[in-house]
Amino acid sequence: MNSGTQIAAASWAAVRRWTAAAALLTVAFTASLWAQQSRIYRDGNSWVEEITGILPAAHDFRVNTDIGSVQMQGNAPHFSYVIRKRSFAPNEEAARRQFEQMKISAGKNLEGDFIDGKLLNKNLPHFSTDILVQVPRELGMVKVDTRGGALNLSSITATIFGTTGGGSVKLDDLLGPVKISSAGGSVEGGNLGGDFTLSGGGGDVHINNIGGLARVTLGGGKVYIGTVKGSATVQTGGGGIEVRKCEGDLRATTDGGNLNFGDVGGSIRAETGGGSVRLASAQGRVQVMTGGGNVELYNLSQGAQVETGAGPITAEFRGNRGFTESSLHTAAGDVSICLAGNLPVTVHASSDMTTGRGIQSDLSGLRITSSGEYGPKAMYAEGALNGGGPMLRVRTTIGQISLRRCQ
Repeated sequence: MNSGTQIAAASWAAVRRWTAAAALLTVAFTASLWAQQSRIYRDGNSWVEEITGILPAAHDFRVNTDIGSVQMQGNAPHFSYVIRKRSFAPNEEAARRQFEQMKISAGKNLEGDFIDGKLLNKNLPHFSTDILVQVPRELGMVKVDTRGGALNLSSITATIFGTTGGGSVKLDDLLGPVKISSAGGSVEGGNLGGDFTLSGGGGDVHINNIGGLARVTLGGGKVYIGTVKGSATVQTGGGGIEVRKCEGDLRATTDGGNLNFGDVGGSIRAETGGGSVRLASAQGRVQVMTGGGNVELYNLSQGAQVETGAGPITAEFRGNRGFTESSLHTAAGDVSICLAGNLPVTVHASSDMTTGRGIQSDLSGLRITSSGEYGPKAMYAEGALNGGGPMLRVRTTIGQISLRRCQ
């Protein structure tokens, strides 16, 4: 071996020794950061194994557990956790055997910090687990998955993915996009600063504020949303839907339940298999369909398409620009319409079997006629207002029609 080869070999040996030493230092450092303590104590009629620990700083955080509720709170100075396994076994020895069936691991890998809970025995009666995690507010991504248990997430700036096989969900003070999947359970939210997506098997939803887009799809349950800064799509297999304010377009569908909307900044499409529909105002076009129920639409800036199997219709067209062809139809019920005084529109209204006074109007330019001399009669109102414009068709099979100027 020449001198150059010997020098190279010595250099590589030195590198290997340095790498090994660095690896040992890293292990020692991370081991101290991942320090974990455990204790078992009696709590009322149950036994508890409490595990506490800290984790190194990371950009992302993941919690994956076969069983148990997960609570994650932001605004903490560092990453820490408290895990409580709870057993209602008759004695400490039996409780310890149950605790051994729930393995907890925590650490850091290429994906960030993690906590994993693995259930070795799927048949553990009278046993539960709670996981509490404290994290800094600023994170890149949080992913929480529990096969069965509640989720509670608050005061975090991150993209959040949450999944529960069954349990309630509570969310508040979350500034990033949030995507939740739940097999069943109620969902409660305070202030959500980004887009919000929810898919659930069933359970009521109550969200105060959504700072982005909203997408809610449920197998069944009532939905309440206070304010949506973007557009919203809400669908439930059965239950009422209420949205107080939506600054974009709104789409709402339920197989059965009342629909109640406040101010909508865009267009709205609402459909219910049976229930009333009420709208405070809309800047865009309105489409409403109900299998049976009252329809009340106020402060409409553009046109409307309304169909109800049975029930009265009230509509206020207060905008004088942007009005498009419209149709209001009920199989049984009165129709009351007010039109802006300078709205150019062509009206065709009919009641197949009138009741009371039939068709009433204080609008000049409408011609009211009737047919039939005995019993219920058909009545019609036709005319071009303010020179005529897009068609407004109004029809009730049985009922009265009132046409007037908006005050």
